[in-house]
Amino acid sequence: MKFEIRENWGRPTGKGMARERATYSLLMEQGYSTREAARIVGINLRTGKR
Repeated sequence: MKFEIRENWGRPTGKGMARERATYSLLMEQGYSTREAARIVGINLRTGKR
């Protein structure tokens, strides 16, 4: 599965946030570290640790 690093670093809303959460969860299940998954999805590391 191919993931792209988000170019727009603005705040996601609605569907964008749900998509980010789903992608982040999938990456974590695949064995990515918190730091790697947060970078790929384009969220702050602190947000990923919540």
